Order: sequence, then structure tokens, then C-alpha cells
Amino acid sequence: MGAYLNRPIIEKEKEEGVGDGFSYACTTMQGWRASQEDAHNCVVDLHTGWHMFAVYDGHGGTEVSKFTSAKLPEFLRERKFWESDDVGNCLQKAFVDFDDFIRAEDSMKELKLLSGDGKGKQKSADDSEDEADRIDTIEESAIPIAELIKRYGGAGGGKALLSAFLERGDASDSDEDEEEEEEDEEQEEEEEEKNDEANVEEGNDENKTEDAKEEPDSEADKVDGEKKEPADEKTESKKVKVQKRCSKSPILSEAKKSKSDESEAAPASSSSLDQEKTVEDDEEDSDKEFVADEEEEADEEQSDEEMEETDFSQFMLGGGGAEVPGEDSGTTACVCLIGGNKVIVANAGDSRAVLCRAGKAVDLSVDHKPEDEIETNRIHAAGGAIEDGRVNGGLNLSRAFGDHAYKKNHELELKEQMITAHPDIKIEDLTKDDEFLIVACDGIWNSMESQQVVDFVRDLIGKGKSCAEICDALCDECLAESTDGDGTGCDNMTVICTIFKR
Repeated sequence: MGAYLNRPIIEKEKEEGVGDGFSYACTTMQGWRASQEDAHNCVVDLHTGWHMFAVYDGHGGTEVSKFTSAKLPEFLRERKFWESDDVGNCLQKAFVDFDDFIRAEDSMKELKLLSGDGKGKQKSADDSEDEADRIDTIEESAIPIAELIKRYGGAGGGKALLSAFLERGDASDSDEDEEEEEEDEEQEEEEEEKNDEANVEEGNDENKTEDAKEEPDSEADKVDGEKKEPADEKTESKKVKVQKRCSKSPILSEAKKSKSDESEAAPASSSSLDQEKTVEDDEEDSDKEFVADEEEEADEEQSDEEMEETDFSQFMLGGGGAEVPGEDSGTTACVCLIGGNKVIVANAGDSRAVLCRAGKAVDLSVDHKPEDEIETNRIHAAGGAIEDGRVNGGLNLSRAFGDHAYKKNHELELKEQMITAHPDIKIEDLTKDDEFLIVACDGIWNSMESQQVVDFVRDLIGKGKSCAEICDALCDECLAESTDGDGTGCDNMTVICTIFKR
């Protein structure tokens, strides 16, 4: 069923409370999704007279949404936006700066800890050393291969690393190869002993026939006799070397066996002409074996060159493609700040804030989708493309914190990247006709329009339902009965309801 479960998880997590002139509640429900990636903020005391309600709809993992929920309130508090003459510009800069803060070294390490085993669990103290190694490995994935090879000992170090990897892969065969070579060597020694015995017997027969043979009759015979022994030693040395290298070849083994059988079957009284022919054959074999040695050395040099040209990334970086939190994950952010008789909304992504004013829905944010003209223009200007409503065929939204894999155009500022955290700002004065505020992720808005949600909530308020009961009912209403449709009602759901007391 892909990203969906066989049955929805409808258990809900709730938060509720009261403030100066309002009550609020938040409900989150995992629904059909395999994991809950949403997060939120309900901060009553952000600053004197200021309150913060925000929804973060995570994607690619829960770490960025959780990190934003934990860090963004203090980040905004430090900016003292309430003192700014241009609140909108102050908040926009704060969002972009926070997005930059997400990719800082310490933040990346914290994101990796938050990602845990993929379910947002923190690692225990016992796993701290392994976690550190995992973090270092992920950090090195962004370093060019050439620099990694240099770091670990230059080209030779990379070559040694690859050789070690390949040797480990063949370790299971090495013992068997050695045993086969030893057996072949023992068999060759036995055959050589048999040949030596045959030669000794042949010499004895000749001695008996000629009665103590004299010295060579001529200087030529003497020279021939002196040459035979070094040639035999050289030939024997080459034979052993080639036989050891080729000991696993069944064809060579069979040839050796056949040659040995022929040698044993030869008459014991072979003539000196036959012996000379044998020496010539041995010398010819020696030349062939010498050529084979040269060819083998050339093959080894070629193998070394191929090893140097090998792409080491699959070995040094563990093969490919583990996802990096903050690079391959992100979150939308719809932040509502209430204070000074105003509501200020900073929104990046497709979560949404809606104000009910005298029964009418007032949208305080715009859903950011790749197909929108302003979004499309920015995406194309940053070198991106839109495929089936998705940026580069991936994300189906165009503004978010994180997702830094989409923010690699070094000729552009961070806010101008194809995926940007630069928010739209909407400032609305609160009036006596304002009844409540709804902030929710697209799991709600994909199922119901803004006015439909306003009507649904007003009806429940009229029935005396609390904020918490309203949020629960809204999640249940939007939940799909099955995953057979187009995905509507199958997403995570998070909704905050704030009712003003007038």
C-alpha cells in the first residue's frame, strides 16, 4: 500500500489551554500515513501580550518539523519582531535566516539525532559512538571524492582501500585457493621425483653398457654438457612460477597429467638424441612461459590502472544514497502571531490559516504550489523544472524549511532558490466580529474548503463543544474511509482552533 497503512491510526494527541481573552486546543492524528511527520506550536507567552500558534507539515521525515517546533519560537523571540517598524520584512528575514540556521553544522547533527531510526526516536547513550560515526559518514557524503581520497592517504590510500575491500569480498575463497595450490605443488613434486628416478635408472643402464664412460671426446661435447644444467634450472624455476599462478586451471592440470603419463611410459634406454630434444623442448617451453610472465605482468599493470580509475564513492561512502536529514527532508510553516489587537501570519508552504469573521472565512495565507505563476517563475529562474505538478518531479510544494538539496544554485540567494522558506506575510486587525482562528495542515484543507471548515466549527461551537472536541471532530470528518481514492483524507492531520472571547 506504499506510504499508507492497512488501517488508519485514529488515536489523537491533544493540547489545550487558555490565554488572555481566548481559549485554544490542538489535535494531531496520524491517519493512514505510515508515520506522523507533523509538528506544531501553541505558545501563550511568546512575549508580553504576544502568542504564537503554528503548524509544521513535515515531509521526507519528521526531523525538520520537530526541529522547527523546538527552535523557531526562541528564534523569533530573539528577533523582537514586535519592536520592528516593518514587522513583515523582519519576519521574512527571520524565516530565511532560520532556514540557513538549519544547514549549520550543529543543526545538522541535531537533525540526524532527531531522525533516529526513521521514526523520530532519540538515540540512547549506549549508541552515542555509533551515532557519531553515522553522522561523520553522512557529512562526508557531501565532500568530493578526490578530497576524500586525499584525506585518507592520496591516490595510493584510495587504491589500498579499494584493494582491502575487494580482498575482504574474496576472503572466503582465499583459503581454498591456497589448499588447491599446495595440492598441485605436491602432485608436481611427486611427478618430478618419478622422472628423476627414471633418469637415474637410465644412467645406470648406460654405465653398465659402456663400462665407466670417459670424459667428453671433444670440446663441443664438454660445452654442451656444461650448458644443460643451467638451462634445466632456469626452466624448472619458470615452470614452478607459472604452475603456481595457473594452479586452478583444469586444462593445464590435465595437460600436466598427460605429459607425466607420457614420460613414465617412455623406454628407460632413451637415446641422447631424445635427451637433447627434451632440452630443446624445455627451452622452448621456458621461452613461452617467459612471454606468459610478461603478459601477466602487463595485465597486472592494466588492472592497477583500472583500479585507479575506479569510482571509489560506492566503497568509501557505503554505496549509495542514504538520505540526509535537512537535505532530503523539510517542512512547511504556517505561523500565526497574535498580539497588539492584531493577527500576523507568516506562511511558507501549503498549510493554511483561516479567520472566521462574522461567519465568513477570511484566508490569512496562500497555499504555495509549483503551478502558481510566481512560484513557477522562481523555480525556472533557479534552474528547476515542474513535472506533474512537482518540483523536479519530487516535491509537490514550492516553499519550505529544509529541503536543501533543492537549494544548490550558488549564484542565487537562499530566498531565491527553487524551494524557498521566504514567507508571505498577512497582517489583519482583529475586530469584534472575529470569532475564531483555524490553523491546519493540508491534510485538513485537501478535504474541506476554508468556508466549509468555518461552517463546521461554528456549528459545533453553537452546540457548546470545546476547542478540543472541535479539533477532534474536524480530524474525524476529514479522514477517508479507505485509500482507494486520490489520497484525499489519507494524510497526517494537525489542526489548531483558537476561540476569541468577546
